[in-house]
Amino acid sequence: MTFDGDISPVEYIFGELDQPQNAAIWLKKRLSGVHHYSQKSPDAPIPNNAVDIKVTTDTGQVYDKIFIWFTTDEWQHTQKASFKKQCLVWNSITWSYIQEWQVTLPPQPEGVMLRYKIGAKIPGSEEMIYADNQSRSFDEATHYSIWFGKDNNPAWASVATVYQIFVDRFNPGDGKEWAQTSDIRKHYGGRLAGGTEKLPFIREMGFNAIWLTPIFNSPSHHGYDTTDYFRINPRFGTLEDFKALIAEAHRLGIRVILDFVANHCSHNHPFFEDALQNSDSAYHDWFVWKNWPEYESFFNVGSMPKLNLAYGSPAKDHLLEAARYWLELGVDGYRLDYAYGPEHDFWVDFRRVCTTVNPDVWTFGELVLPADIQAGYADALGGSLDFLLAQAMRATFGSQTWKLSKFAGFINSHYQYFHANHSLPGFIDNHDMDRFYTIAEDDQQRLKLALLMLYVLPGPPIVYYGTEVPLSQTHMLHEGGGLGFDEARLEMDWQSAVLSDLPGYLRKLADIRTEFAFSRKYQWHLNLVDDAQQIMVLAAQDGNQYLLVNRSKENQALSLYMDKSNGVYRDVLINTIYPFDDHRLEITLPPMSGMILSRR
Repeated sequence: MTFDGDISPVEYIFGELDQPQNAAIWLKKRLSGVHHYSQKSPDAPIPNNAVDIKVTTDTGQVYDKIFIWFTTDEWQHTQKASFKKQCLVWNSITWSYIQEWQVTLPPQPEGVMLRYKIGAKIPGSEEMIYADNQSRSFDEATHYSIWFGKDNNPAWASVATVYQIFVDRFNPGDGKEWAQTSDIRKHYGGRLAGGTEKLPFIREMGFNAIWLTPIFNSPSHHGYDTTDYFRINPRFGTLEDFKALIAEAHRLGIRVILDFVANHCSHNHPFFEDALQNSDSAYHDWFVWKNWPEYESFFNVGSMPKLNLAYGSPAKDHLLEAARYWLELGVDGYRLDYAYGPEHDFWVDFRRVCTTVNPDVWTFGELVLPADIQAGYADALGGSLDFLLAQAMRATFGSQTWKLSKFAGFINSHYQYFHANHSLPGFIDNHDMDRFYTIAEDDQQRLKLALLMLYVLPGPPIVYYGTEVPLSQTHMLHEGGGLGFDEARLEMDWQSAVLSDLPGYLRKLADIRTEFAFSRKYQWHLNLVDDAQQIMVLAAQDGNQYLLVNRSKENQALSLYMDKSNGVYRDVLINTIYPFDDHRLEITLPPMSGMILSRR
């Protein structure tokens, strides 16, 4: 981990995009040319309502007209409309004027899939430049879609508490020992049967959903390089083992979420092997080629070739069929790996297919990107993993390099920014970052404080396996001597988990979250923040609950003004009673602790 002065840690969560010098380069590239990025109003279009489509152009080229071509019958019939100029703004990062354009598409009934392309005309010619990929050809232009479906999130998503299982490192099951634990880059031997075996333990901690890292056939232990989207990895078990896990989870009231990797597959995938050996392969168009046999891959990792998921691609149809297949077997949702890789159009179709199979499906994407880009997926995904919150939580309660006032300012704006139906599952760590317990210097009080905050904030909480031990790691992911991401993927320590008080603490937090309905629509308001004393107080809108935080190493005395002259509050974590009178509640917060007060 590196530090940006004394302000915030740089953990590579956003690939250092959050650093100003990198953000400027990225933003300049993003605004140069003709761009749409699926920006529209509203973010999630509603049936029988018009939609405003937005485009920007910079001064690198003059455009006299911008057109949109759209269809509601898969391009059998096409309509065309012209954009109108809106605001002209100056952008100092691009050092140019940015012209905003807009066109309004007519209302469409429920169930309609509207597809469209956007092109800008160069004056004095018939030449067009098409939005986003800057193609000069209509056929090669970026494809966009809007599905006028129903609300894209089920009710259970807002009340979900999710436990993330890294399958290979969780539990072998059936009394089996780990295959090996000396090389973190190799298979450890976790199996689906091992997950099924521990479902009662997971439920006892208060979780009502599990997220399994990829379980499809793959040569790696992590599974993010698939060789067959329709087959269970034999190292993890059989299809029958998977069905047994689904059945037992559902019996216990636990939903099952699968990790789905659409952007890329394994170089050992038989279709890719065939396409790499033969330029005339039937699978050639399944992949993205620079100049055959050179191919594009996930972050230039040659073992993960990029799939061609453009409109009309056979690979797209294949993956949509795979998503349908697992839903029909009882899967409840998908965590969508590297969702920024495939075009927005792919995810609109993905959502439509999934919702058609299971109207209660929950899909959320891994979008490690700024808030405005995440918000632009409101019509394509049920939501996005809340990496912005993870960054804020880790900096505030882990490394403690954020002041509490900065954290308060962040959460005051964060949840207001996103569409009400855009789910923001929160977390403090996962399989791709240093464990929270490690960056918190193995301090359980910091961990407990962060978990408390995670459970009372609106987004559904996700807890990474081993947090209840708590697991740490030997090396930081990005320091010398470490072996990368697998440093944060050590095997589950079941003996320590049984002895730890954290499973009971997590169960208490889950019960509190349920009792007080802390969910997407819950609103906290800042009552007090004092960076010198390191205390923060949040109040519920109705004044019936207060969240008190003491991040210091000392007791902190608080005097809170109450709207009633007298009464009683209860600390719901430990059931301590605090009476008050004369509109004042006097209370002392222990070091590095939090408290939820509820009016009785």
